[in-house]
Amino acid sequence: MLDVTRAYGLTFLFPEGDTTVGASLREHGEFARPEVDLLASYMDQLKEPGIFIDVGANIGSIALPLAARHQRWQVIAIEANRALSHVLAANALNNQLYNVEVACAVIGAESGLTSFPSVPLFSKINFGALGAHLGDKVRSERVLMWRLDDIAPANTRIVKVDVEGAEVSVLKGARNLIEKIRPIWLLEASRNDAERQHAEASARETMRILLDAGYSLFWFFAPFATRNPAKASVGKPAELRGDMNFVALPAGIPNLWNLPKTADHNATWPTELATFGYMMRYGF
Repeated sequence: MLDVTRAYGLTFLFPEGDTTVGASLREHGEFARPEVDLLASYMDQLKEPGIFIDVGANIGSIALPLAARHQRWQVIAIEANRALSHVLAANALNNQLYNVEVACAVIGAESGLTSFPSVPLFSKINFGALGAHLGDKVRSERVLMWRLDDIAPANTRIVKVDVEGAEVSVLKGARNLIEKIRPIWLLEASRNDAERQHAEASARETMRILLDAGYSLFWFFAPFATRNPAKASVGKPAELRGDMNFVALPAGIPNLWNLPKTADHNATWPTELATFGYMMRYGF
């Protein structure tokens, strides 16, 4: 049911049938390493440590390497799938990352109860694609739903959100965070597919909310595996798969990686790797 691997100098338990996050950690020793590195760069740049919140933390492939690199920071890792949240908590404890707080909850526009997929850990699926968008296609259970404004401390400095097209709901429950605390945001910018038919509209609305709040937005592509991974691939390089995201920076925070800027929530998604100069350092 569970497999174990090493990545980023850490030990990760993961569902052995996971086709994306777990498979990448096992085969390449990394998952979305540029995302980890970019967020770490901002942690290094900020003068004082604070809170990093990971909404949609899965088994901790982003949150735990950051917690290990920046042990003066507190990491709040939130995962809505109950089984995955248990694996996440075990990974934090097994790696003695006592600056990580794990919570099992959906983050949304209101606080209360909602439904979320309860896929068992022995399933062979992409566990990272679980979300409310699946509706009645999979078994669900009742889980807590919180607003970010109810749980985000005043010294929240960075928020990463990967919730499979539900980012608008997250921001609707984070008005105080957006308007007054003003952390750095990294949010997935999903495109429409067979299961997430309204993902692009949600991403554009997310962008509009942050642009209207005075943030500067920048495109950011994070490949699941780089061309120079920690574990050498056998045979041909890993297939180029990854997620498009955008980074939202408040006034006074520099664009450290020279990411391409967008000032229009209706802008066309970038499609050329040459758009992202940082990809060269990862062998692309």
